[in-house]
Amino acid sequence: MKIKRVSLLAAALALSIVVAGCGIVKKNPEAEKNSAVAKVNGQVITKEEFDQEFEFYKNSFEAQYGSDIWNQDIDGRKFTDVVKEQVVEALINDRLVLEDAQKQGIEVTQQEADLEIQEIKDYYGDEQEFLELLAAQGLNEEQFVGKVKQDIIKSKYREKVLENVSVSEEDIRQYYDENTKEFKNDTVRASHILLDTREEAEEVLAKVKAGEDFNQLAEQYSVDPSAKTSMGDLGEFGYGDMIEPFEQAAFALDEGEISDIVETQFGYHIIKVFDKTIVDPSPFEEVKDGIESSLLYYEREARYSQILTEMREQADVETFPKNM
Repeated sequence: MKIKRVSLLAAALALSIVVAGCGIVKKNPEAEKNSAVAKVNGQVITKEEFDQEFEFYKNSFEAQYGSDIWNQDIDGRKFTDVVKEQVVEALINDRLVLEDAQKQGIEVTQQEADLEIQEIKDYYGDEQEFLELLAAQGLNEEQFVGKVKQDIIKSKYREKVLENVSVSEEDIRQYYDENTKEFKNDTVRASHILLDTREEAEEVLAKVKAGEDFNQLAEQYSVDPSAKTSMGDLGEFGYGDMIEPFEQAAFALDEGEISDIVETQFGYHIIKVFDKTIVDPSPFEEVKDGIESSLLYYEREARYSQILTEMREQADVETFPKNM
């Protein structure tokens, strides 16, 4: 009996090798979801974690751009590969943050987690809709609670490491002085004629200078699709509404004045300004708080990015793209 059992086991093993070689044996789903897509200081980030996070990214991108987005080419790479790389990098950063947060004794109480979870559930209102959302992300409630707790810890960590980041009064004043246009409501109303080549633009500009009607020339020659109905009229616009070369040229003109040829990424423009309104900038004291908030936001983002970069450089990180 012993010999027979060994023979059967050997036969089964041999058969499994043959079948596996033929590609018939399927991967073990449990083993596959626990396989490593990355290791961070010896800690494994599993394919299951990766798949859950990727599903979130996938839903977000498809909601914005449609399902065809995955067929797009990004600098010679498939969009899906680019996103997968972003997902694993985000997971690595999260793991580094959670690891450092633990070292610093940052924790989350059950009360904090319960409050956050209730706010999320209240947002969706309907319990069934909430559960369906979790299912779509490949999460059960226990996993969801775990993610909420991690998010709270990451938020606490971020606030702690950035608590001393600030901007000075001098920084705020300097920004105001160097970016006056942001605090002015100057406007112009202009028309333009857009041509594909400089030679064409020179020919049309000569007609304009000879006194031919600007609007009729725009209707006849402009390659701007709207020119046939608008006769080149762009309406009223302010700073930031047009691309930089066009904006500079338009605001440099006086009422009734016509520009020389202005080159942009769209072609060659001839611009005529009909109306122009120049106003004083908003007083510094009125915009000071807004400038401070904006500068502080970017300063904090830059500092946090630096912290993550430094942690990544000091960490032992290994990725396994074939498991993604």
